[in-house]
Amino acid sequence: MATDGRVLGTFAEPADAARAVRALRAAAFRVESAMPAPFPEVIAALGKPRSGLGLATFSGALLGLAAGVLLTVGTSVAWPLVTGGKPIVSVPPFVIVIFEVTVLVGSLTNLVAVVVGATLGARRQAAAARAGATGDRIAVIASAGDPADAGRILRESGAEEVRDVA
Repeated sequence: MATDGRVLGTFAEPADAARAVRALRAAAFRVESAMPAPFPEVIAALGKPRSGLGLATFSGALLGLAAGVLLTVGTSVAWPLVTGGKPIVSVPPFVIVIFEVTVLVGSLTNLVAVVVGATLGARRQAAAARAGATGDRIAVIASAGDPADAGRILRESGAEEVRDVA
């Protein structure tokens, strides 16, 4: 057995991995996971909170919307060019510019939020990735408990491979 009592199980199906995570958490194990994609059922089983990235992007998009409206309307009012008797502030031609500014500011806000989150968050490499879990499987690592119990729970949950990790 590993000296620190960590056991790695690999799963092909997210439902099996989620079942294992729930069972391990119910047995008071500390559980980590590495996945090739963010499977919602596994993330929910891990009890991870929802990311605030969507809120940051939405607030940036709202800021971009306001900036687009101010840019188009402000420019038209500052330089009133009457063309063919049409109104100075006309919405249809502004829609494209407003949309583009909204998308631009929203996406740049998203980029900044990701960079700040990655830099300040200083996330450590997942234990499952360090343990050499494969890229096409879901890896679940259980620690802070009896390794034999963790291995049994992982096998009962449908793990393809169960091994001790350092």
